Amino acid sequence: MKKIYFTFALVLFTCTLAHASELLLRVNRKGLFIVSASSQTQTNNYNTYQFYNLYGGTTQVKVVDKANGQVIFKNNVNIPEGYQLIAELDYYGTLTIVSNNPTASYNNGSWNDNVGTINYGNNGNGNYGSGYQNNHCGTHPNYQGDGYYNQGQTANNNNYFNQFLASLKSESFDSNRLQNAKVYASKTNLSANQIKEIAATFTFDSNRLDWAKAAYTNCYDKGNYFLLRDTFTFSSNYSELQDYISTL
Repeated sequence: MKKIYFTFALVLFTCTLAHASELLLRVNRKGLFIVSASSQTQTNNYNTYQFYNLYGGTTQVKVVDKANGQVIFKNNVNIPEGYQLIAELDYYGTLTIVSNNPTASYNNGSWNDNVGTINYGNNGNGNYGSGYQNNHCGTHPNYQGDGYYNQGQTANNNNYFNQFLASLKSESFDSNRLQNAKVYASKTNLSANQIKEIAATFTFDSNRLDWAKAAYTNCYDKGNYFLLRDTFTFSSNYSELQDYISTL
């Protein structure tokens, strides 16, 4: 009997170890979404989703617009055994792998730790994202295997942001920068640090304040909004920003 219990415990322990993979996904578009990975399903107000205890290997990931039921993304993702895969889904339904980190290291990565520019599209119901049909994407930018991996057809989102930032800096007037920045923020979620970088392009504090107020709604890590403090010439403007945020 003891041998049976030992064998059962060993099998249970082995199964637990097999669920060592994780997925951290950020959805860069407005709205509320229902996100599933394997048999797990989540929804929240932050558009950042973390799935634990996944089987290593191919995992189906699905993102559905909660408001209208539209399938924004549906595809198979290869998550290596024992790794945390970090990815983001852009406004157009293309998912980019940003980083993958061994879970055993307990050193979770971030969207700033880019390891390649692999993007893959949306199978949806077979009618969305043509050109990516039956596309399975791996986790290494140099994979040259059997055709399931698709090298990045576009630059990753960090590169897009850097290009946009460069375009703002090339503008001659703050008014144009402010208008362009507001349009950009309306179409994507931004980090506090990205909002800070945009704020630094403005010449006048009044425009920095206007921008910081407008962008707050689309900031996915509002707890880091204190980073904008150093961009203001006058502390009174940062105080006004804090007062504005406290009323929301």
